[in-house]
Amino acid sequence: MFCKKCGKEINDDAVVCVHCGCAVDDKKPASNAQDFNTPKTGMGVILGLFLGLIGLIIGILIYPEGTVARKSFLKAWGITFGVAFAVEFILGIILGVVAAGMSGNMYGLFIGR
Repeated sequence: MFCKKCGKEINDDAVVCVHCGCAVDDKKPASNAQDFNTPKTGMGVILGLFLGLIGLIIGILIYPEGTVARKSFLKAWGITFGVAFAVEFILGIILGVVAAGMSGNMYGLFIGR
């Protein structure tokens, strides 16, 4: 069987993992296909959007209305935010497909199950 914390193979009769010291639950042996250190990407996306909007608000407050500096700031911010959003979107799709493939649900993803 495999450790539920580190994913390394351990003896079937083990009480604790010899690699990480995690207690082994006899009722539910861990499988090797389990996500062990999945990053919290949803929180990262929300935080990135939030910080981007905070930057926009600060920039609008700093530069006086109708100045060239404010127009340049808004243009640069819009381009940067658009590119960052597009990159995050594409990476999200790629990582989602990879995660689905690693969990063994790739077939169900493409046939709608």
